[in-house]
Amino acid sequence: MNNRKLRMVSRIALCVGIGILWSSGCKQWTQRGAKGIGLLQKAAPDEKNFSTYQPQNPYSQLASGIMTRTLYETAARNGLRIEVRDLLVGPKQRTGRVALSGSAVCEVRSGSGVLTVSGKGREFQLGATFALSDSEAFAIENKSEIPVTMRVYLFRAE
Repeated sequence: MNNRKLRMVSRIALCVGIGILWSSGCKQWTQRGAKGIGLLQKAAPDEKNFSTYQPQNPYSQLASGIMTRTLYETAARNGLRIEVRDLLVGPKQRTGRVALSGSAVCEVRSGSGVLTVSGKGREFQLGATFALSDSEAFAIENKSEIPVTMRVYLFRAE
């Protein structure tokens, strides 16, 4: 019975001790005030301290309204060249006509819109896949509020 009372009293004492430490050591941010040096000074109009950072594999413009970057490319022993690319079309943008060098299998990774090939439009959305014949010209109209991104697998003879 004494052990039980002792454990109960020690638990209560521990809780009271933690409560006292917490209430005395912790103040709200509004009571402490902001720590730091304040706002940065405005840059002079002629100051151009741009970052030197360059992405390892940046997008480049393929045609009007469409960006591309090559992720992987290799040549197979049988004379076939394989390339993996990403295509990017901004929200509510329409691209110019573009042709890729080779046959392509495309996978839509984000967004939705209309793909126009040979004057015929096909709607697409996230998860859709389609194929393009060798050097077939196409245009993309992004109808969504987010960018359209596509993974493109290109195959061409060397």
